[in-house]
Amino acid sequence: MANAENDDSTIPSNTKSDLSQTLSRIAITSLPAWGFSAALLATLPRARSVSNYFPRPGSCVGFAAALGLGGYVVYDQDIINGAGFSSAWSTIYLIVNGKRAVTQLRPWPVVLSLFALGNAGIYGREFFFPDINRTKI
Repeated sequence: MANAENDDSTIPSNTKSDLSQTLSRIAITSLPAWGFSAALLATLPRARSVSNYFPRPGSCVGFAAALGLGGYVVYDQDIINGAGFSSAWSTIYLIVNGKRAVTQLRPWPVVLSLFALGNAGIYGREFFFPDINRTKI
């Protein structure tokens, strides 16, 4: 009878999948927050020129500033607080602009909402389930 400790087919329960490791590596960088912030600022000229365009110019500037700040907090090595801040503001963006993005049938607002959803998921995962072995990643 083979001992379970010596069996090579058993996988240790503390190993993480490649996707999980990749998400952890992304969540400790400021790139997703700064990328979403830049995308919102790139939307600003279109939002100013079209009267019924969503997100509105004030929304673009406000959320871009908040996500830029969240990215800076992560960049400054306060990963948990930066991830929580960025996740919260990305979720608020979805609450404020998500429905209108889908109903106006324009592709760029939908892309922005998907960007916000991705940021909320990546940073929210890092905030609610932080990696205690961050140095081993």
